[in-house]
Formats: sequence, C-alpha cells, structure tokens
Amino acid sequence: MTLSRVIKIVVLGAGVVVGSLFPNSSRAADPFEKIKLIPSAKKYLVLKDINVRAGPKIKSKRVGRFRKKTMVNAVGKAKGTEWIAVQKDGKNFGFIYGTALVPMIDGRLKKPISGNLAGKTFGGMKLPPCHYEIEFEGRVKVEGDMQITSDYQLSMQCDYLKKTLKFDATMFITELPYLDNRKPIYQINVDLLNISMEDEDVFSTTVLYHILKKEIVFDGVNKEAMKTTGKIKKRKAADVKAALKGTVAMAHQSWGPKIWAELSKSKNK
Repeated sequence: MTLSRVIKIVVLGAGVVVGSLFPNSSRAADPFEKIKLIPSAKKYLVLKDINVRAGPKIKSKRVGRFRKKTMVNAVGKAKGTEWIAVQKDGKNFGFIYGTALVPMIDGRLKKPISGNLAGKTFGGMKLPPCHYEIEFEGRVKVEGDMQITSDYQLSMQCDYLKKTLKFDATMFITELPYLDNRKPIYQINVDLLNISMEDEDVFSTTVLYHILKKEIVFDGVNKEAMKTTGKIKKRKAADVKAALKGTVAMAHQSWGPKIWAELSKSKNK
C-alpha cells in the first residue's frame, strides 16, 4: 500500500562511577554489564503490552512491563539474539524481545537547514545550480496506520537558462520503517507540485534512509519518463539532517529536462 504523498506502506551508555571512600558500599548492578551488545536503533515504539526481562532470555526474571505505544530508548541488541536492551528513566533497565518493538526516528528540526547544489553535467544534461532551505512544518499521524511522518517545506532558487527560478516543494520522512518493515529503513520523499503529468500532478522522488548503515539510497521516481538518465549513487548520512540534505541533492539529480521545462513554464504564468 502506498500513500500518494508518497509513503510505501511502506553505545552502550557508560555510566561514570565515582569510587567510593567506603569499601563496603555497593551500587545497583548494571543489567547490561556482562552482555555483549551490538548496535541497534536508538528509539523504539512498543507494539503491544510486553514484559521487560533482566536478561536476553524468555526465562530471565521479569523486571517490569511497558504498555503498547510507549516509546523507549535503546542502547543496543544482545549479540546473536533479537533481544533489545532498553532504558527506563535514563537508566539501563532490561531486555525486550524485538518482535514487540518497531524502530523510530525523530524527524523534527529545531531550525531550518540549507545548502547549495552545484550546476554540473549529470545524465547527459547540465543541472542548474540551486540554493535550498528545508523548514520543519510538523509531525503527521497517517490515518488508519501507526505511521507518523515529519513534514517539511523545501524552498529552492535555481539558475536555469539565464533565469532565476524560485519554487517550493514538499518533503517528508517516515518516523517508522517503510513497508511495515521492522528493519530501521525509512522513506524520504521530495514532491514537486503542479507538474503536468497524465494521471498525477505531483512528481515524487523517493530515497531510503538506512540508519544503521548511515547512508541514503535512491529508490526511484513515480514517472520514469521525466527522470534523468544518470545513475544516482548512494550517499553517507550520519543523521537525519544529513539524510534530508542528501535527499535534496538526489532529487535535484533525478529531475530531467521535462521537469525543468515545466518549472520554467509555471514561473512564466
């Protein structure tokens, strides 16, 4: 199932311990101290009421319980298992089996981010140089689904055929994995409005953000005839901001001659 904006429906925190002056003093045991952890998403949404265990085994002592739709912070995954090491009130707490969780990201921006796109030849055409700004607009709950998106306004100013084109587009990132996937892979879209197409008036470029690999990968457009012919390579993306900026660069590369002609035409109306 897809939404036509378009969603494809889709460190262990080392606590500093100050040595006690009293040899008989004690501290609460760290439940993760003897467990080998590997990287996981940092935040999860709880899908159902679930027990929290002292260790990464179903027979481990129950230390608590989280309710459905609770958001929890994680510090890793027990190596060789699907058990996620979670925190409560900022402290290491216990383990939840992974099928009860889905990884989340936070797409909010405290302030707009901006950048410049070089005018270079790509896919047989000279891309116009552009300046852009991405401004966070809000979080939206997708009707009839658990999915949440962070939405943005993308403002662009490009030099095309000795003219300055100023136009707006919309962006969003899914805060839950796309395609109902439990892997931490998220969809980012850039949508150009009022582009003349036979059955749609939105030209969409879709990029996938792999947070564990810290990279974004071009996924495609919704109208191949209007895309450039160049191969769009994956990019490094250390965080959401980098993923958004990289997505704008990929969208810029994906806009073929027909798109720029449409943008130029709309500015002359």
